[in-house]
Amino acid sequence: MNELVRSELTAQSPAIQLAARNLKKEGYAVVVEPDPSMIPFDLRQYQPSILATRDQDNLIIDIRPQGSHRSIERYKEISDIISSHKDWRFMLSTIDDVETTALISAEPQANLQSIDRMLWKIESLLSGENFDLTLPYIWSVYISAMRIIGGKANIPMDTTSDRSVLNYMYSLGEISYDEYELGSRFLALRNRAVHSLEANISKEEVLDMYRHVRRKLLEWELIES
Repeated sequence: MNELVRSELTAQSPAIQLAARNLKKEGYAVVVEPDPSMIPFDLRQYQPSILATRDQDNLIIDIRPQGSHRSIERYKEISDIISSHKDWRFMLSTIDDVETTALISAEPQANLQSIDRMLWKIESLLSGENFDLTLPYIWSVYISAMRIIGGKANIPMDTTSDRSVLNYMYSLGEISYDEYELGSRFLALRNRAVHSLEANISKEEVLDMYRHVRRKLLEWELIES
């Protein structure tokens, strides 16, 4: 028998316990570190962090630490198996800090409608030359778009940190190394705009970011030219 492939965090991890509590509040029956026999199809001895079930909605969730060395191809293989079964979904969450992990919800966060709304908001802010205010919206559009593309590749990233989304997109080949470096710089700009009272974000920095994001949205066919 093959060795059980366990979650990289233990059942006592604050991140896993917090996710389990949130899912229970949403009405799910939750099992932490479920035995593979509890899943009605073969995941090749893979044991997820959480199994959550509710009516016709069944979630298999893997919560992993930042810096995990487990291959993204392995997660894609697991996700492909799960998505082939009706009423089953896979969720992958990479956390920056197990003590301060974001709340995990079963509801998808990224969608084309939210991107359209944010693009309209961005155009309005740019026309008023509110560049410091615009930058976080541009980043939000970019990260939402990457989550949508990840979902299409069966790597659901709704509950994954922004930094990890960049890492996954590079691993999937959806962004080049230069685009990965550019995304890292944009993330630093976004954090500066959000957390600093005197961010001093230039007009050209914001417009460069906006032009790049629109190019990627067109490349991914999420907007029309």
